Amino acid sequence: MAANRQMEIALAAVKLFERKGYHATSVQDIADEVGLQKGSLYHYIHSKEDLLLQIAHQAITDFNDRLEAILASNLPAKEKLIQAVENHLTVSTANIETTTVLLREAFSLGENQHQVIQDLTDRYVDLWAAILNEGKANGEFHVEQPKIAALAILGACNWVYRWYRTSGKLGAKEISRIFSAVFLDGLLA
Repeated sequence: MAANRQMEIALAAVKLFERKGYHATSVQDIADEVGLQKGSLYHYIHSKEDLLLQIAHQAITDFNDRLEAILASNLPAKEKLIQAVENHLTVSTANIETTTVLLREAFSLGENQHQVIQDLTDRYVDLWAAILNEGKANGEFHVEQPKIAALAILGACNWVYRWYRTSGKLGAKEISRIFSAVFLDGLLA
């Protein structure tokens, strides 16, 4: 029961952090959202910052775990990259509030907590670069600086939280096909 309540609190926090921002959301707002007294909320959480850390940690860990599975597959690097883009965009758009909190609000964490998220984020970039390095090593990709290229791809993929709408004409799979074509084929005819 306590685990369900903690999940309910985390989901309420995600919604509030996404809508109002981390700093503008009070512990009282979170308590009100889940129908608890502020004092009772502390039975389930240590602090608002710990709640943000928990949300960001779970989100980036999920991204890392999924990308590690893609990287471990026997697929050619091109297919790994296509799957990585599709996975990133599908997860991001399916969990747009959480993605927004991870990308926009995790910077509000204190230095030590932010470093935990930064280390996991750096790991994610390294996994993308590993796909590009693999493709470079086997002749699939021409890429001078795999880590910079990985950051460029992630920059494009991460920005989806700012403009994606579920009511839009294209879903995550269609958008990922377009992105992958740009990343793999470029723009030149």
